[in-house]
Amino acid sequence: MAARLFSIATLVFFIFTGVANADIEALTTDGKRVLLKEDMTWRYLDKAAVEEDEYVSLTVVGKKALPNGCKLGIRLENHLTVDIKTLVPQFSAYIGKNIRFQTVFKEFSRIRPTLTQYREIIFTKIQCQEIQYIKVHGGDRCNMGELNRFTPGKGMCLKKVRVLPSDIFRMIKEIPVEESPPEGETPEDETPAAREPESEAEIEFKIEDFNE
Repeated sequence: MAARLFSIATLVFFIFTGVANADIEALTTDGKRVLLKEDMTWRYLDKAAVEEDEYVSLTVVGKKALPNGCKLGIRLENHLTVDIKTLVPQFSAYIGKNIRFQTVFKEFSRIRPTLTQYREIIFTKIQCQEIQYIKVHGGDRCNMGELNRFTPGKGMCLKKVRVLPSDIFRMIKEIPVEESPPEGETPEDETPAAREPESEAEIEFKIEDFNE
């Protein structure tokens, strides 16, 4: 990423200093086509490159055992080129043989590109060591760029979410139907047994301070 930005910045500098006086097409160091404009901006020419480089990351960055629950700190980083006005993913705790124990909603809002936001989620009546993993799903309550809750089809906002590995706690993302692998193949972080029961209640908890 750093090398790509450097090469783009260098070409934009040439435009600014008069070496070039019109929009020019260039290649990044990893082979992606970009258009460098006279107004010092640039954009990808390939749709696939745009989709690959624009995403929202979620990472578990904190964990605290409570007397009657488990608290996790979640950090969201905006790698999109648009503001995240709101994004409300669901977080489900799984126990035992891939049994969904509890689900909470958590809202992230007003996050400009390149910035991060920290939120906390709490699962009650369970200890952290009893939770096998956390699954991120839902997220249709969103407003970021062209995507919002009126966008046709489910899981469109979730497609933009990447769950990054964490040494603190295991968290995975639910794969939308249209992103599912070919029949007979199972992704590393998903198993057929991990499907969610439809009758599970969904609860939202207030944010609490880790220092309580």
